[in-house]
Amino acid sequence: MLPISRLASRLLAVLALAALLPSCGQVPGAGTDALAAVDPVHQDVLIWYTHEGAREQTLLDMYDLFNTSNPHGITVRGEHIGEHDELYRQMLLGIEGGPLPQIVEAYQNQTQTYHREGLIADLEPYMTSTLWGLTTKDRADFIPEFLQQDNINGVQTALLPNRSMEVLYYNQQWLEELGFEDPPADWDTFIEMCAAAHNRGFSGSQGTRNLGILWERDASRLASIIYSLGGHLMDAGHTRYTYDTPETRQALGMMRDLVQSGAAALTEDNGDLDAFVAGEVLFAQRSSASAPQFDEAIGDRFAWGVAGLPTNQLEPVENVYGASLAIIKNTPEQQLASWLFIKWFTETEQQDRWSTATGYFPVRRSIAHRLGPYFRVAYNLLQYGRPEPSVGGYEPVRALVVDVMIAVIGGADMQKALADLESAANATLQESR
Repeated sequence: MLPISRLASRLLAVLALAALLPSCGQVPGAGTDALAAVDPVHQDVLIWYTHEGAREQTLLDMYDLFNTSNPHGITVRGEHIGEHDELYRQMLLGIEGGPLPQIVEAYQNQTQTYHREGLIADLEPYMTSTLWGLTTKDRADFIPEFLQQDNINGVQTALLPNRSMEVLYYNQQWLEELGFEDPPADWDTFIEMCAAAHNRGFSGSQGTRNLGILWERDASRLASIIYSLGGHLMDAGHTRYTYDTPETRQALGMMRDLVQSGAAALTEDNGDLDAFVAGEVLFAQRSSASAPQFDEAIGDRFAWGVAGLPTNQLEPVENVYGASLAIIKNTPEQQLASWLFIKWFTETEQQDRWSTATGYFPVRRSIAHRLGPYFRVAYNLLQYGRPEPSVGGYEPVRALVVDVMIAVIGGADMQKALADLESAANATLQESR
């Protein structure tokens, strides 16, 4: 976490207090503001989240700041619930009668499920409340494409505190040693560079391997490559999965061929980051939010950079993702208290602090100019962003995709594997309806 001076802390507290009080210039509500009579004083709000390490500490510090600065005596506390799949499992148990929080961190496909079960509150009345809502200026400051990701048929199921994007990290010094100046613009050049790296190791390597890339066993790695090749994961109406396509076959074929040639391999979580830092791999494909980790770990050992993924299209298509914050239906007082925290957390000063400490993109346009050099490249590609499927039941589909990745790269019959994947994935749509 970045240190904050006592003066800065007081300033943040003053800003937070002012933001939570009624102000002029609010977005007009339709008719009488139904929330005007609700009093959020002294409400307790529990948040379930997945962040760990330095991000978790930043989050806890921000909870403390809100608790000491909000004028209503609202108390927010957080509980870490493992990874996103575990949090989702706990939420499903809650739907069956188990304990639930007041706010939950959730991806769009998960909020689809919660919305279908009638579990989460529509945030639109809170956003447009004349007393508690967003000003016209604030609403316009949010990146509209990000807001739309959490909107289901006019219902704002959640509000986003951050986003990130799939990018390609590259060792600039090693590229130059191999005779290249720039990162790959297309996948053919990427394959050529991976082969070159396998044949000639990095002069600053602290490891024993020479690889073009290590791919994490993660469905987003494959989805991002499919997008870059012009493919989709679902049809236009989001009524069926479309994994058995030329683009998926091309993506998996490239990954399989590079692995079988020895120029690439699969790895577990963070294995690619560690290998990149050691100078064992030329590229790493992962979230833009990892940039602070790369920066801290590499230091001044070698020059490196961030680029969008290679593409065979005239315009790139980038995989943009991130969890949002949804409010669980409860008493009017608890729901309003929950909203006031989310509103505060997504304001400019808190967004600046959260983005700086975590590496996530801010969701406010007004602070984008404060991004560091590694983030600006990716931020400028956000206009080409496309999310992964936001349908309910996508979570188990991701696990199926990983199994197929591993099997096909290991030599399994691709045609059968993709046909089986598409069939199994579409079966989840029937189950989640």
